[in-house]
Amino acid sequence: MAELFAAGVTTIDIVIVYALLQVRRGRLLLAFWTSFLNIVLPFIGFEMGEFSAHLFSEWSSLLSGILLALIGVHMLLQDDSSPQTKQVPPFLVALAVSLDSFSVSVSFGMLQMNKFLYIAASGFFALFFSYAVLVLRTKLGIKNGKVLRIIAGVILTVMGIMSCFS
Repeated sequence: MAELFAAGVTTIDIVIVYALLQVRRGRLLLAFWTSFLNIVLPFIGFEMGEFSAHLFSEWSSLLSGILLALIGVHMLLQDDSSPQTKQVPPFLVALAVSLDSFSVSVSFGMLQMNKFLYIAASGFFALFFSYAVLVLRTKLGIKNGKVLRIIAGVILTVMGIMSCFS
């Protein structure tokens, strides 16, 4: 169950970023690309995490908890106040928002959680959220994603701290 929750939380950044993205054509293709990246990167992350768990068997729970908490703190400290002058291609933006799922999956791999459940949920949520936001962007009324990013950061930080003590 934690895998589904984490997959949902880590895909919140897709809502934040894509709500601010100006895409007129290729929305469905961009949604599929984002979903594909949210399947491939977590798979690689799980493999790295499982390898790290075997390598650092005594420290894996503590290390994964610290890593997850640091990802949450990074989301909390991220500064969106600087204006962007250059438009980044949407396919690179998809790669950037998918990197969060990679780092979280490294932690989950170290904790030896259910790999396939997280990967399937991450891919589904990425496809659903990215296409929904790209289509309904104007109706959502999201001016900036600061509140959603803070919520996701707090949740990941708390999950990391809790996994350090479990």
